Amino acid sequence: MSSSSGGFRIAATGLSWPSLQPGGLNTYFKSICEELSRRNELDALICNENKPEAPDRIKIHNIGSNNLSLWKRRDLMQRYAADLFNRQPVDVLYSHFAPYGVGPALEARKRGIPVVMTFHGPWTEEMKIEGQGLKHLLKTTMAKSIEMKAYGLADKFIVLSETFRDILHQQYKVPLQKIHIIPGAADVERFHPPADRSEVRARLQLPQEATIILTVRRLVNRMGLVQLLEAWRHVAQRYPDHILLIGGKGPLREELEAKIREYGLDGQVKLLGYVSDEELPLYHQASDMFIVPTQALEGFGLITVEAMASGLPVMATPVGGSKEILSKFRPELLFGGTDSEAIKNGLLRILADRNLLPGREECRAHVLEKYTWERVAEQVEDIFDQVVNRKAAAGC
Repeated sequence: MSSSSGGFRIAATGLSWPSLQPGGLNTYFKSICEELSRRNELDALICNENKPEAPDRIKIHNIGSNNLSLWKRRDLMQRYAADLFNRQPVDVLYSHFAPYGVGPALEARKRGIPVVMTFHGPWTEEMKIEGQGLKHLLKTTMAKSIEMKAYGLADKFIVLSETFRDILHQQYKVPLQKIHIIPGAADVERFHPPADRSEVRARLQLPQEATIILTVRRLVNRMGLVQLLEAWRHVAQRYPDHILLIGGKGPLREELEAKIREYGLDGQVKLLGYVSDEELPLYHQASDMFIVPTQALEGFGLITVEAMASGLPVMATPVGGSKEILSKFRPELLFGGTDSEAIKNGLLRILADRNLLPGREECRAHVLEKYTWERVAEQVEDIFDQVVNRKAAAGC
């Protein structure tokens, strides 16, 4: 720790809070801010007009609104950060989203404040996958320029997986010595095995005797839900009493509904829609297995360790963070590929012999050993130590 009081003075910039805007990035941002604030002074700058529920020890700053253009939001974040830096001392700027991080990073560099950025994925590449046309091309080109500018301002980077380290180095030309891998984590207080699964199922109005397979994803193409449904129609023929629950919202919903009708899966697949923060742990507790069928750009997969913390075994495509998590735990839980055939074969293999699945205690123990927010925060603080001490040594 840098200060005599035993903590850092951190300004953290992110997208939003998951209670206001669902998503893995926001879940990560909220979780790491809450953990860091236990030992440090932390100001969290988010772009939302609403105040989320947060511990009193975190100072939440609401800047702008999602109704404003991205460029307007970016400018507001820069002006607000400049004012904050002028009003109070800051040891380190901790950035989590390039469009909102670039302005504050510029202001931090002017004042000699070290900048640490967490790279949550290639924003531009994610945009490209989900759109097309000239207008979309122009939008992604501008997005790439924002990313390149933001990443040029950071002293250190944190990534959640080897996959994203390689993308950051190869596509954005960030030197490897600036990049540190710190995996994500699960809130092990929220996500835990059920005391009585039958009671949880009754509460959610789910059948008591069925085998329930769960996935919770944004309904977009790269999440692999079309491939999962294609695989599930073969699984449902052999195991008609098994149910697939798909949580989440997004532009793919109508296509998924059409596929469910086409495949005759109305009794074996249920689209849950958006699953609230309150209900998400319950759906984990009610289920027998979790599936992550991602096709591309799975940076870490908070959902994987959240499911495992709940005692749920996870099967996943061998993509990004899911591959890294499961290959170090139970590699046989990885599908042989990303297509529907590989997903089908993997599911039928496991469901034919449930003894191949790890038990609740084994899943949770692995998370408690390797993937807690306390462990993440300690590693992040080590990075802060490095940049703050380097600044002190340079006499800035």
